[in-house]
Amino acid sequence: MWNRQFISLCLILLAAGLVTAPIELLFPVYVEEALGKTVWFAALLRAVPIALGGIFALVGGALSDRLGRKSTLILGMTGALVVGVVFISEQPLLIWGVLCYQGIASGFRIAGGQSYLISAVDANRLGLAAAVYFMTYTFGGSMGSAIGGELIDRFNYGVVGGGTIFVMILLILAALILLPRLPRGGDERKSFTQMLAGYGEMLRRREVRLLLGMRFLPTYSWGTVSLLLPVLIARASGVRLAGYYGASRDLFAACCQLISGRVCDTVGAKATALVATCLVALSVVLITLNTGSTTLIFVLGVFGAGAAWSVSITMPRLIDEFFATEEKGRGVGITHLAWSSGFLSGHMVGGRLESVSISLPFAVAAGMVVISAILAFRLWRSGKVKKAPSY
Repeated sequence: MWNRQFISLCLILLAAGLVTAPIELLFPVYVEEALGKTVWFAALLRAVPIALGGIFALVGGALSDRLGRKSTLILGMTGALVVGVVFISEQPLLIWGVLCYQGIASGFRIAGGQSYLISAVDANRLGLAAAVYFMTYTFGGSMGSAIGGELIDRFNYGVVGGGTIFVMILLILAALILLPRLPRGGDERKSFTQMLAGYGEMLRRREVRLLLGMRFLPTYSWGTVSLLLPVLIARASGVRLAGYYGASRDLFAACCQLISGRVCDTVGAKATALVATCLVALSVVLITLNTGSTTLIFVLGVFGAGAAWSVSITMPRLIDEFFATEEKGRGVGITHLAWSSGFLSGHMVGGRLESVSISLPFAVAAGMVVISAILAFRLWRSGKVKKAPSY
């Protein structure tokens, strides 16, 4: 597991998480404070970019299978470079354009990065490897959220935006030089169009449809919670506490990822996904009932993030189980489309319902996760899935 490819990938993710986390976490707060707009407006600005990320994950998955994991990953990292402009500009149209490009690039980054992980690590260690993979990004995000909150409180948002651009330039250069290139996963005799056409065959498999439901529904909840909790905490106690909420959330999630990865390799991905999904449902139900308490939503948000990331830990191993070797990139792509569709829906609906009642968006999110738990139970009850043959 601890080969050069895997270690290099994790170090790059650690640095990327550190510099981009403050923008991801505090964007709704920035929209309220610097632009004088509503949370709903922040959700609208993020809507199209998130959708583009999901759509272009399909393209990124095909590119990863056809052209290679490293090239797709580095192309995706350019989105994190330009996103620093978000905290520098106060022009909504420019911010929206930057977020659109960042969304497109994120589809390439996710498809390239996760397919690189699956190709670089043995299948029987993939649970722990996925934990370390995600943990490095969230641990970097934990440090970045705390540092970003302090920098914004002492200086301004522009300091964080400019620093993000500078560091990402250095990081992309480092990835070009240091990240080893892996063999291509796909059949090079197939055209790019044939690669894309393979998604239709994948959707005809029952286990793939269950997996996509398990990816969409909890992520709907995560989209709502990640949008609203920092805003509620910032309104009640200031942006500094919102920054420390993000740091605590990501640090706890990193610990949960490591534990879940070990459990996943020991008892299996399906059982781990079922338990983690039930814990996500519990946390969102309790948030719904306690939206008036800053302390409780802080604690429950941190707990729920750990459970949600534990679900994500199971995905690389489930992708490895359900998709053949030449499909790994597209397996990542199609599951990320489900993820971004859920995140977009949770952002949009949650941001809109917040103006009606602060508890209503969390109640809807809780219902979504309960349905996901049912799908996870059905997948757990199914037998071992045989990988589909090449087509």
